[in-house]
Amino acid sequence: MTETISIDHVRDFYDDLAAGYDLMTGFPQRFVHERPFFRMLVEKYGLQTALDAGTGTGFHALLLAQLGLSVTAIDVSPAMLREAERHAKQLKVNIEFIELPFQSAHAVLRRQFDLVLSMGNSLAHLETAEDLRESLDQFFACTKPGGLLFLQNLNYDRILSQRQKVQSVKENGETTFVRFYDFEGDRVIFTILTIRREHGMVHQHSKSVRLRPLLQKELEDSLAAAGFSDIRTFGSIALSEFVPLESKDLVVLAQRPADQ
Repeated sequence: MTETISIDHVRDFYDDLAAGYDLMTGFPQRFVHERPFFRMLVEKYGLQTALDAGTGTGFHALLLAQLGLSVTAIDVSPAMLREAERHAKQLKVNIEFIELPFQSAHAVLRRQFDLVLSMGNSLAHLETAEDLRESLDQFFACTKPGGLLFLQNLNYDRILSQRQKVQSVKENGETTFVRFYDFEGDRVIFTILTIRREHGMVHQHSKSVRLRPLLQKELEDSLAAAGFSDIRTFGSIALSEFVPLESKDLVVLAQRPADQ
């Protein structure tokens, strides 16, 4: 029951956010900033297929498809997936989009990929340690022997140490997005406040979701328990050094052993 409630809550949060998500994240500019890194990753590891778990509006799935990979993308939010499908049509790339939670990934897809990636702090939406274990087990099953797992989460070692309420403020034209946390025990409540100025009027809208902060040690231990090896942590997708109390992100590269 806990899993169902959690998934419904996350689905509702992102369905509500979908229409303005690209404006908030600077969708077009991200292609310029992130393409060199993913091109390097594709070429270094000879990647041909990918699963984008928690695709949102499809940015990383689209980028990988543009780099020549065959991509499947999953998400629990149908509204986000509709935005992703719209982008795929505009960019003329073929991507398989499926509404699916992490905990059912391999059970439903029944195939493996050279790369499994989960970006955008998606793992923090898993309600319990058991949800995390089940999800990483499914990611392992979806990864080809010798294949790569790439995860990007916020660095909660830093966030829980500093306990800063406002995480970011971004302005785009007449719209301002404020992302902030309220701390409740071992959970945080993540809220996005959207402030829109139109015809001399100011409109405000907020939406919240509960997150389970995922620390470096728990993630590394959980990945090892799922069977992944060569687990490496970094502070950004550019693979900079991870500094626990300073890095903005916690990025992990890991591999499924070639003999498993």
